[in-house]
Amino acid sequence: MKPVRIAIFASGTGSNAIALIKKAQSLNEGQIEICFVLSDKAEAPVLEKARAAGVRTYLVEKTSDRQSHEKSVLALLREYRVDWIFLAGYMRLLSASFIQQFRLWHEQREQIVNIHPSLLPAYPGVDSIARAFKEGVSQSGVTLHLVDEGMDTGRILRQEVLRRTDDISLTEWTRQFHQVEHRLYSQFLENIALGKENTAYFKENP
Repeated sequence: MKPVRIAIFASGTGSNAIALIKKAQSLNEGQIEICFVLSDKAEAPVLEKARAAGVRTYLVEKTSDRQSHEKSVLALLREYRVDWIFLAGYMRLLSASFIQQFRLWHEQREQIVNIHPSLLPAYPGVDSIARAFKEGVSQSGVTLHLVDEGMDTGRILRQEVLRRTDDISLTEWTRQFHQVEHRLYSQFLENIALGKENTAYFKENP
């Protein structure tokens, strides 16, 4: 079986991106290839961390011209014949035309995935952990989902509940969320490598 080619998109510190890279590097050689980590922010710490881990990086900075920005990103995906995109704190919504093009290369299959720190559909968007904490919820959790044109509205693949104790701090609760995110995302990557999750390999448009 030929390797599944992965691109990771990230805009921030990159803890999920690094967890994915470490998982890929721990698997048997040839199962998964991390083609590159892409960021839209020049100052994003994930870029230096990925390079330190031996992964190539690309910067396609955010501009007001969304179409031009996504054209550049799609060109990279096409050049490397990427099979799956993992969003790891990528703070930019993908347009409908971007998603449709990526599906076209993959037999119309959905192969863009995201990890989100809430039990969707609750608390979509940014600052999900802090918002839930402020509202005093008894539990929240982590959602692994496919990406569609909406904000955190794609088909849910897995969810795991995180309960909140009365004495826990926001800092500690956030740490617990990150642990679950890393584990769920890494397990999904491994399942792809092992063929437990079906992959439609990149195929150029006819």
